[in-house]
Amino acid sequence: MKPLLLAIVLSSIGAFCAEPAFAQKCSSIFSSQYALDGKVEVDLPAVRSAKTATEYGNTITEINSLIAPLEIPGQVKVSVGTAFKFSHFNAGDFSIYIGVRPDSMGKMNPKVNQTTMAHEYAHAIFEHNLIKDLESYKSLRNKAVNLEAQVEAAARESKNLVYRSDVTFDKKKKQQLQWQAIEKMLESKSLKKEFKAFQRYWIIRTAFHELFADSVALTYTRDPKSIATLLKSKEEKNKEFSSNGIILRDFTDGRHHRNEQTWKKEHPFYTEFAADVYYSFLPARWELWNIVKSKIDSENYRKELPYKVFSILERNLSESLALSPETVGPTGLKDIQRMNDQIIEDFRREL
Repeated sequence: MKPLLLAIVLSSIGAFCAEPAFAQKCSSIFSSQYALDGKVEVDLPAVRSAKTATEYGNTITEINSLIAPLEIPGQVKVSVGTAFKFSHFNAGDFSIYIGVRPDSMGKMNPKVNQTTMAHEYAHAIFEHNLIKDLESYKSLRNKAVNLEAQVEAAARESKNLVYRSDVTFDKKKKQQLQWQAIEKMLESKSLKKEFKAFQRYWIIRTAFHELFADSVALTYTRDPKSIATLLKSKEEKNKEFSSNGIILRDFTDGRHHRNEQTWKKEHPFYTEFAADVYYSFLPARWELWNIVKSKIDSENYRKELPYKVFSILERNLSESLALSPETVGPTGLKDIQRMNDQIIEDFRREL
């Protein structure tokens, strides 16, 4: 199993998060502000650099007003803090972590934090309503929960092995050994075959998740550049985001022709090899903006859009989960051109 695929799938089911990838809280050393009856917690350094707990709560309340008749995910708990690295939605317990780095995301562009909140909260909306509506997804999720428990045990053991090695201070080497140890343990526990069968469909699910989350951020901000702005802000302090990736997350059509040609050229690498769940549905993102840009300022239209997008994506995800392993390929994204074409057709007809 390729380490990259392993990292993507394990991270998305919350079993094991590679160190730079997802939200991790160092410690609970700061006092906090609370909102929405304690469902939103913001540590005080984050309040000073960005937004208050009430403002984050207001973002959730506004999004809730836009999603009917979808159910509101009442089990969500939000933590916002300077002690987090990046931001993350945990599909297991519906916790959301919003990272605030004062000198890049807070002081320089405070609106970015609300874009992050909208995007991550949209993941909770999508997950909750998929569980409610889609039997095939519930089955996939149950497999994820089962695998998570087994892989988490392997991850803990691998960490112990790595920290006892002589390369503790070599970050890249330590991470490489960690993945190798996990893979070895997966094989020893006879999980590899089961994991490979599962991973392709979980990657498909995650790509759909990201498309819906971006669409809700678009609906909330009415700004087609909001996700690109978010990534630019992160890039100020973290060079893992390529400028090309930022350009291609821009919903606007100013570079649409260039983007379309770039995607057609590059997607076999990014989807079939690298399993990039953000890159997968870029054509659908661009078409979504082309459709909604003349309507997005209408409050009535904004209140219809999330549910309509959800309905289209739920239907297409259900069909994708029924495809054969040969059709979807090892990463689940072999058929991504057809998936985009179908979603675009549905967007044009139903939005």
